[in-house]
Amino acid sequence: MKFVRSHDVVDWFRSARSLSEFGTGIGRRRLDEEYVADVLRIPRHLQFAVERMTEELDEGETLPAEAFDSIPFHSLCTGLFLPLASLAPVRTAQMFGTRTGPPLAAAEKEALVRDFLDREVGLTLVEKLGCALGDAFHGRRSTIRRDSLLRLLRSVEMTTRNELLDRLTRVGEVAVLFAESRPQLVSDNPLTSAEVLRTLRFLPDCRTNEKFELLRSLLQRCGKLEAYFLARLALRKAGLGFEYQGSVVARLLAEKFGVPEEQVSHAMALTDAFEVARVLRDEGADGLKRIQLQPLVPVKPTLATGTTDELEPGEFPVWVERKYDGIRLMLHKSTDARGTVLCGAYTRNRGDWLELVPGLDTSIRQLPAANGILDGELYGTVLDLEGVVRPATVYEVYSSLQGEVAKPVNLKFAAFDLIYCNGSDLTGQPLQQRRQLLQGLVAPLSNAPLPVPFVVSEGQLAGDKNDLNRLFHHFRAQGYEGIITKNLSAPYLLATRDPNWRKRKPEITLDLVVIGATYAVTTKEYAGTFGSYVVAARKPDGGYQFVGDVAGVDRVRDAEIQHEITREGLMTGARIERPSASGVRPGVELRPHIVVTVKFEGITREQGSGELSLRDPKLAVIRSDKSALEADTVGAIEEMYLRQRVG
Repeated sequence: MKFVRSHDVVDWFRSARSLSEFGTGIGRRRLDEEYVADVLRIPRHLQFAVERMTEELDEGETLPAEAFDSIPFHSLCTGLFLPLASLAPVRTAQMFGTRTGPPLAAAEKEALVRDFLDREVGLTLVEKLGCALGDAFHGRRSTIRRDSLLRLLRSVEMTTRNELLDRLTRVGEVAVLFAESRPQLVSDNPLTSAEVLRTLRFLPDCRTNEKFELLRSLLQRCGKLEAYFLARLALRKAGLGFEYQGSVVARLLAEKFGVPEEQVSHAMALTDAFEVARVLRDEGADGLKRIQLQPLVPVKPTLATGTTDELEPGEFPVWVERKYDGIRLMLHKSTDARGTVLCGAYTRNRGDWLELVPGLDTSIRQLPAANGILDGELYGTVLDLEGVVRPATVYEVYSSLQGEVAKPVNLKFAAFDLIYCNGSDLTGQPLQQRRQLLQGLVAPLSNAPLPVPFVVSEGQLAGDKNDLNRLFHHFRAQGYEGIITKNLSAPYLLATRDPNWRKRKPEITLDLVVIGATYAVTTKEYAGTFGSYVVAARKPDGGYQFVGDVAGVDRVRDAEIQHEITREGLMTGARIERPSASGVRPGVELRPHIVVTVKFEGITREQGSGELSLRDPKLAVIRSDKSALEADTVGAIEEMYLRQRVG
């Protein structure tokens, strides 16, 4: 007779050819989790990942023992995440005790990601793409919040919430607290990249307490660097410095699989980068053909690129549309075989705002088509103090949806494109044909008593720049934001900045990126941490050039900016100094993320350096709908300065 002891069971598991075997015991479906962790030395997160991966297998398949063979997670952090994170060298030295070079330029980041996708590191293509984009959940919501991570740290460090919040205020990012919680740079029992990424992938399906246990299991085997990026991955910090760029990802996937970049871009616009990568891996280019545009599947719209000043004489005539100061929405209507209708109203970031706009669902249902997708702008009109009806600003439109304004805003929807109708994808059709179909669809509703009235965006053909200027001033005199010019023979390019779409707005505002913040020096009771913000324009190489300091931000917007800095962990750790009336004021460098619209009186050129800067800039609004990659360029400021000089 032989008594089976713990070491016998351990030997049996070590010799197993399949990881799927370790979760099964004699006479019961599963082994006790604590027994597996304490006796068999298989951590909780690995048990979880094996179980979930086994559930995905077909009947009769087993998970091989080498399923988690991959490069160490520390190597992934060092070789990919850290270079992409754009941390200042002083910051990495302070947190991790390691030396790094200056932040990579955009082209260097792209080259790094290209090399990573081609390397054999024990990860699937989809997992590697998730690493590059900082999305371990492959497009799903992480469901993990900063407070959950603080709760985890409280249990690890045995500290109070207030103490953690005090430290968080100083360091600016919860990921830094994770790094500080670990006693050494590298763990003695290191994690593999596969076990971290595959554990995180299944977290959205877990209960709150289970997520807590799994993250604790991972954190206990992390060093400082690993803990920092574990927290950032858990919070789904987009891109870890390599922010989502459809064109770049499409180019990399197209190169890897030898397919046209346009085909990959179109498929990504209809789904996401992860699904496209899976299809290319499993089916090749032919698989992309089944990814089709359909209602209730949100897509990213076409965006304008450049200004109307770039139009050459040979590009005329062009179609000129009124530019509304509103909220971009794509309206979807879907009718099934039984006549049941569903509707959606998706923003540029594919969030459904249907429930935020009272009556919009009813209006969409009245469209004389069974299925359709309209692109347009939710705008409004208000009655001003002088009794004149004028177009509402985007801030008034948004505030009205939040119930925050006293003046009522009469909401309307201006449709300017039709990209799908009754089973037909119209994106490949020329704009002229799409507008004819749009007119036929929306015109019958123009006099209907809808909760949110529908109109077709007004426009006219411009034969030359004189016509263009005339139409611009006409729409500006009506109180609208400006104009958009389009090529009537061009198709609709989903999720793309179309070179055929150009805009013109008054030359008094720019959309700029906040790249720094200086500390407040005041005795005001409600003053925030920062007194002013450094704004910058995009450079051709992907970097950002300082163009001014914005001070005097009101308390509400100041709190919003500071909340965003903390929530997104934007402080790189580098210190800055900015000149002020009272001398030099210290501050911190911020990772490019927050975009603000800045009003100013003019542009000046510094005598010594020759650099341009804005005269008396003031923050008009925080552009939460724009990324840093969509900010205005240095070239745009140069052109504005030249026009200022020559009149």
